[in-house]
Amino acid sequence: MTTSFFIVVFAAIGIFLLVAKPRNLQYPVNTKKLGLASLGLAVLTMLSASFTIIEPGYVGVPVTFGNVGSHSLPAGFHPIFFLTDVYKMSIQTKDYTMSSVNAEGSRSGDDAVATLSRDQLILKFDVTVWYHLDPSQANDVYSNIGLNYEDVIVRPAIRTALVNAATKFDASDVMSLQRDAYTKMVTDLLLQELSGKGVILDRVLIRNVEPPATVSDAIAAKLKASQQAQQMEYTIQYAQKEAQRKAIEAQGIANAQKIINNGLTQNYLQWYYISQLKELVNSPNNSTIILPYDQKLTPLLNIGGGKK
Repeated sequence: MTTSFFIVVFAAIGIFLLVAKPRNLQYPVNTKKLGLASLGLAVLTMLSASFTIIEPGYVGVPVTFGNVGSHSLPAGFHPIFFLTDVYKMSIQTKDYTMSSVNAEGSRSGDDAVATLSRDQLILKFDVTVWYHLDPSQANDVYSNIGLNYEDVIVRPAIRTALVNAATKFDASDVMSLQRDAYTKMVTDLLLQELSGKGVILDRVLIRNVEPPATVSDAIAAKLKASQQAQQMEYTIQYAQKEAQRKAIEAQGIANAQKIINNGLTQNYLQWYYISQLKELVNSPNNSTIILPYDQKLTPLLNIGGGKK
């Protein structure tokens, strides 16, 4: 109503100066010109107040003499009554973040939501919720809640949904496999809380769950024990496979030795002995070699209990 106030003031001054007669002749003043100038300012102010421009991402809520209009003004140029005030409200997506880590990355400010799980453990949630104002209900939000609807409606609803949903889950479930189920329950509760209040929920993001220190230590110990058990199982399996490999290798060696023993006959050894002597004779580095043998040209080897 500031613009309307100036219009009325300028108009009143102008009319007064046009109809009033100067009484102080020592300082003559052209009251007519001043009156016309004041009326001119009143007209210019009225003309400038007779239209409004709504920026993209906003809607305008017209209020005339305390009465809120039935429809909001979308983005663009709009002619209005010069005594009407227009309050702009954002319809862009907004985020409300609750975290134990501030913007600089430190943990000095703790805004995380502390909840009590079903198994009576205190959990802290780092949460971000995306939402936006319903353009078609902007007038109702302004009338019934006000411009600070985020503090009045959105934030309390988010905290309430987080706390109520946590009572349906154990701490270990929320921190592991059932986080998606917890997020869905929070989303459903928020949709119920915000229904009919002019706020549209876009998404709930559970970014981190911080358990109590005792639970963190227990989880770390459990993970370590699990890893050690897996390592031990791998070691046992490796030992079993190695034992199998050695048994197969030993069986192969035994079979090979059996085949060789069966094939080392006297005739074969005589032939092999003579062939090796021929190679020694034909060698460029030959020398005198005396090898023991019997009358049958059999090397003096222990073959099947034969001669030595």
